Amino acid sequence: MSDEIINMMKQIEKVKNLDEQELIRAFERGIISATKKVYGVKPIIRVEYKEGEIKFFWKKKVVENVSNEYTEISLDEARQIKSDIQIGEDVETIFYPKEFGRIAAQTTKQVLTQKIREAEKDQIFKDFKEKEGEIITGVVHTIEKGNLIIDFGLAEGILRKKEQVPTEKFQIGDNIRALVLKVLRSKDGAKLELTRTHPNFIKKIFAMEVTEIDQGIVEIKYVAREPGVKTKVVVASKDKQIDPVGACIGVKGSRIQTIIKELQGERVDVVLYSDDIVKYLESAIAPIQIKKIHIDNEHKYAILGVTDEQFSQVIGKNGINMRLVAKITKWKVSVLRESEFTDEKIAEMMEKFNEQLFYDLFKLSEVLNVKILKELKKNGIKNLKDFIAARNEELAQIINIKEDKVKELKDKAIQIIEKGSEVKNEGS
Repeated sequence: MSDEIINMMKQIEKVKNLDEQELIRAFERGIISATKKVYGVKPIIRVEYKEGEIKFFWKKKVVENVSNEYTEISLDEARQIKSDIQIGEDVETIFYPKEFGRIAAQTTKQVLTQKIREAEKDQIFKDFKEKEGEIITGVVHTIEKGNLIIDFGLAEGILRKKEQVPTEKFQIGDNIRALVLKVLRSKDGAKLELTRTHPNFIKKIFAMEVTEIDQGIVEIKYVAREPGVKTKVVVASKDKQIDPVGACIGVKGSRIQTIIKELQGERVDVVLYSDDIVKYLESAIAPIQIKKIHIDNEHKYAILGVTDEQFSQVIGKNGINMRLVAKITKWKVSVLRESEFTDEKIAEMMEKFNEQLFYDLFKLSEVLNVKILKELKKNGIKNLKDFIAARNEELAQIINIKEDKVKELKDKAIQIIEKGSEVKNEGS
């Protein structure tokens, strides 16, 4: 057997997590295949590999008269190997594949090359599979139809357009960080699905910059984000002596500025968590101060009063700030100018809120999944009244069902309203 084959066998020790016996069996298949080509027989061959030395054993049957030297052996020859061997038994004889010549070498080399390549691909997949949920750094290799192909050396990743932040712009050759959503097998070993919009991307970025988060002293409770515009990160401390907000901001804002730079200028608010909803809301809209507040604990609804001058600021552009506040608190939150914060106005808003609750479209969640209900809202069907009033063909198209099924859903909506009215009347 050529030195090249021997050297390839020694690569077993260099390929991580490769099952040595599996490769040996592949090697045996290569030798058997070569034997068949050279001698026209298919023998049973065993390969033994220990401490860099290879031995080859050819199993033959012990017979009285040998008719085929490739599958049989005489009793006298067999007893030179094993003294107590008997006619009809099998014995392994040592042989040297170099006798096969070029065909054996080529066949064996092909088997080993393929097996090592498969093992290396499998190892690449395993290594990257362990990185799911983590942030890794790569280089933008190609841009295809808005999708970024990222080079990680041994593997490629794809940052699809929907997983990109609309305001971020990357060019070929740029270094980029992304969160690994999923690792799939590919012809080269592994293909990574990436994201820069997922809330966990924010959590991991904070953990990379804030030691207290990485050590588990400070906990990120919630992340609410409108990628490229604004993010609110809610934090709490497990150590009373550690200020979680201060830890995230850093000395003179050093830590938060590094995070904002990574997010290419996206605004980031760090919010202190509290079980007290008033204190929680105060932190959620800081530095704006709450001048007045109305709380409905039963329905988790709050109406905030702020100075007239700060009203637009607390709402945020297109209402983004209050949307994020609602997401992190899990409360419905409205805002009024301090000058409008009267008993009459509060009563009016509470009446509207109660009506929204009464006709809440999501009461249909027992018959329609949340995804469909959200799609209905996108199409302007915001409550049960809208649902009942909508044209059957319109609903059928949105929900993707037949029109005769729509009538059943509308009947369900009517039953929900009637049942709610009965409960309401009983309580009055």
